[in-house]
Amino acid sequence: MNPESKDIKITLRISEEDLDLIDSFLEENMSFGSRSEFLRNCALDFIQSKKNFKGMDLGNGISLSKKQEEYIERMIRMGYYPSKEDAIKSILEYVFDSGFIKKIFEEKIEKYQEIEKSMKSNERVSLVDRDEEKKYGRY
Repeated sequence: MNPESKDIKITLRISEEDLDLIDSFLEENMSFGSRSEFLRNCALDFIQSKKNFKGMDLGNGISLSKKQEEYIERMIRMGYYPSKEDAIKSILEYVFDSGFIKKIFEEKIEKYQEIEKSMKSNERVSLVDRDEEKKYGRY
């Protein structure tokens, strides 16, 4: 964002259940100073993920990056697989059969634990401050 730009207020309609879910998340993850900061970060992260992940849509919400798509198409042209679906199925079978999936999960769990630890050490707003913000409508 340009440092000279002005913040613009928008209105967002959201169900009470969804808002409760967001508030519960924010109470447990205090790295965001407000709902606005959280939602702004979510929107920008979503946009960035779409920019970084333009590629082949396989349906069911599964997409591949351009590089992944190129490799699969190359393997099909070389005759290793008859279709994208067969290539992906074979790749997934290999990941599971080789035990690589276990390593992926272990790395994800480790990364999650590091993030959780970092968030706890970087809390910017105490529960008391959050209660005060709610009381005065700043939250």
